[in-house]
Amino acid sequence: MIRRSKEQWQAIITKQQKSGLSAAQFCRNEKIDQKYFSTRKRQLLKELKNAPQPFTRVKFKHSKSHEVTFEYKYKNSTLKFEKLPSVKWLGELLSSLS
Repeated sequence: MIRRSKEQWQAIITKQQKSGLSAAQFCRNEKIDQKYFSTRKRQLLKELKNAPQPFTRVKFKHSKSHEVTFEYKYKNSTLKFEKLPSVKWLGELLSSLS
């Protein structure tokens, strides 16, 4: 069996997904053990799911008076602004929290 790095497995899984072939057919063509391929794919997908996300979810609410409120939830805290702060300040705040 060939030893492959995590990056190599990621490339192989991406190649299979782009190929349009089933995992079984792809593994036969590439001479890769299908059971091990499935195990590595499952492991890598689990890692991706548990990895920190590069984006932050932000909620904006519009009121009838056309004022915008801003709400940001982070862990067990919530920040609410009745008036939107400057974009620069808000960006620095969100960067420091992530």
